[in-house]
Amino acid sequence: MNKKKNFPIFISLLIVSLFFTVVFYYGYINRQANYGYAMSNNFYHAEIKDELSNEEVEKLRSIEDIELIGKMSLEPDNAKYNDDLIVINYLDEAINEMREYSRLQEGRFAENEDEIVVSESLAKKNSINLGDEIKFEIGNRFIDGEEIGPTSANTDKEIFKKDSTKSFTVVGVYGDVYNKYSKLNFALGLQEKMSSFKTYLKFNSFEKSYKNKENIQEDINNKLGRDIELEFSDDLIYYYGIERDPLQNIMSKAVIVLSILGCIFVFVFFIKNIFWVWGLRKIRELSIYKSIGSTNGQIYLMLLKEGLIISAIPILLGHIAGFFFIYYLYSNIQKGEGVSAFEAVRFNPLLSLAILFVSFIIVALAIKSPAKKISKINIIDGIRGNIDFSKSKKKRANDFWKELRLNNLASIKSQRYISALGILIISVFIIIIGISSYLRNYSYYDTGYNFSVEYYSEKDEVPMALSEIREKTPNEKSYIFKEKYVIVKNNLNFSQEAKNAGLDKEAEKDIEKYNSEGMDGFLIALEEDDLKELGGKKGEFILYNMIQEDSSIPISKAKKIPYFENPTSLDISIGDEYETSIKISKAIEDLGELKSRTMPFDVKIYTDFDTFYNLMQKADDEKYKNYPFTLDMRINDSDTEDIKEYVEAMIRGKLSPEDRFNIMTGEEQRENRYKDLKSLMKITIGIASIIFVLNIINGYSSINLSLMSRKKEIGSLYSCGMDLDELKKVYEKEYINEQIKSLLIVVLTSIGIMFIISIFSSRLTFLNLLKYYDYKIFLGFSFLVYGINLLIYHFSLKRILDRPTVELIRTI
Repeated sequence: MNKKKNFPIFISLLIVSLFFTVVFYYGYINRQANYGYAMSNNFYHAEIKDELSNEEVEKLRSIEDIELIGKMSLEPDNAKYNDDLIVINYLDEAINEMREYSRLQEGRFAENEDEIVVSESLAKKNSINLGDEIKFEIGNRFIDGEEIGPTSANTDKEIFKKDSTKSFTVVGVYGDVYNKYSKLNFALGLQEKMSSFKTYLKFNSFEKSYKNKENIQEDINNKLGRDIELEFSDDLIYYYGIERDPLQNIMSKAVIVLSILGCIFVFVFFIKNIFWVWGLRKIRELSIYKSIGSTNGQIYLMLLKEGLIISAIPILLGHIAGFFFIYYLYSNIQKGEGVSAFEAVRFNPLLSLAILFVSFIIVALAIKSPAKKISKINIIDGIRGNIDFSKSKKKRANDFWKELRLNNLASIKSQRYISALGILIISVFIIIIGISSYLRNYSYYDTGYNFSVEYYSEKDEVPMALSEIREKTPNEKSYIFKEKYVIVKNNLNFSQEAKNAGLDKEAEKDIEKYNSEGMDGFLIALEEDDLKELGGKKGEFILYNMIQEDSSIPISKAKKIPYFENPTSLDISIGDEYETSIKISKAIEDLGELKSRTMPFDVKIYTDFDTFYNLMQKADDEKYKNYPFTLDMRINDSDTEDIKEYVEAMIRGKLSPEDRFNIMTGEEQRENRYKDLKSLMKITIGIASIIFVLNIINGYSSINLSLMSRKKEIGSLYSCGMDLDELKKVYEKEYINEQIKSLLIVVLTSIGIMFIISIFSSRLTFLNLLKYYDYKIFLGFSFLVYGINLLIYHFSLKRILDRPTVELIRTI
């Protein structure tokens, strides 16, 4: 085997295998991660909302559709280890089986009642390892003589009273569950007999069981002899797309299959010219085999056999390189962020076999086309090397150069499309990055605040800690608010400006599309002084009566126009059942210092805290207590860390046991915003590098194949006395023209792709796609590829022209 001549095949197939390894493993890891996150957050398929006894749970185990039925204790234990407070939650064995996907970092769940799983932070702080035996103090927590619950935040003001000591063997380490500011640690133990517990079910098939939920509900009621409420997981209903249009689910799978087939087609197109050149070097040998009776099928099998043999090593090496590339990529992306167990790169033998199979299929398809052409070559011409691949008679033209071009059109056009395909793939990735950037910017709005404190409290009063922080912390501006999601009935007249922009019709379409009862609304409670800044007073409702003119433009850049025409009242729904009409005292067009992120069609209503609480009590919707009190401040960036420490100490000194809080700085918000885009950029750069190298190698092979087929033509022109420099000029000009046409094809095709995307998306308009397309990356990559191709063509042509004229005329 001539290693030097087979080098282009080696590199090309190594890259093909590397590409499919990276893409397949990337898709597999993301799919597994999404599934893992979904299952870990929803380990059960359904919950029985009524409280059952241990005996009733046993009765339900005989129902055929139920695979597992498990219990989770409602009475966790208070525990202490050194100075750390621990909440021990108890599960039974069935729940542990359900939690195949969980945030378990290492080890396993408890299988005996003297085993335990501890939180990651507790294990790290106390150097706890798997297999260690640790002693927990079991007891109760008190503040001022009053007992508080196990999950109450650690306020540093409490007393822990020990009742007993219990030893456990550590068998697992679990990801931290509680907010870091709560100063609580999480632990999981095993308990089969519980006095008070929640009951969870897992079925043999979630999708089948959901469709058969009425019968399952009836079976459970019959077993228990009473009616109970069975509630399926909403998140899993959404994840499996059970309530979506079946066509939509089929289309999503079809897109994946078509994408894989498209990639196979692209790489077959890329490497078939490389095998074409490889096959031509064997033309004399193959013609001799034909002369002794070998059939066309046998010729193909001979080429295929040798092709697969020389492909084995580069494909295997490419697969290994691709695996380590994706492994390093994920390690680099997650560095400093904590690698999720769901996103860890693990070797999958079946997936690797599938990747190798696809790579060899590409080789087989790439060899088929040149083998078919080679088999049609006349035996004598093949032995002599006088080969003409024209399928028709020579074409005539009045212009000599035009006639040469017409008779070599297939060879010339191949240069155009080969270059275009590689650039087009990169262009598609640039479109994808542009879409990601657009979606990231779409919902981003700089409110002018760079420090935020969220305080969760069930009390109907502004936390004193937030008020003191606002008053005592140096800040340029600040305000405290609490909001509640409501639905606003679409029964108001839009303003004339909104109607002219077609927003009334667009709102109706959105409501119908999402099967909603109205528009998204937010009832926002402010302190009285802040409400006065908006022109309101206690007991009044103020409407922010502005909407962006074009809903497809990112909200930070959108032009605002009046929303409704003279609104005097709004019909709203709070929770599942409560509907009311509120009187609008004033409609405003500017929020002043109280700017906040407002999405298209959002309706924002401002009032004071007392009026807010009164309305919530009338609605009897306890969910509003799940919304935090939020303090937004504008501070000096240089003071961020000092203020963060001060705020944490201030809150902790006044924190009630049942309350929670979280602090977010501007820097943390920016990091979260760019995290996903950075990941996509790294993947794109990796794939762009693969396409770049493959494009250059394929360009090299196709250029040499084209010039090989025109050697006799070049030699004849040279022998007739044509100037060497003139020949170079003519052929290079012809090649440059084809590369310009190639670039034009890519540009027009990219525009066409963006236009098609805009047709199927109301938000991703054609102008937005053009705006977010990174022309600098595209032009830089294009000029680099075309420049290298031009150099390859120049030196390949020079090498031919440097050869003796007789040799050019006599050979292929």
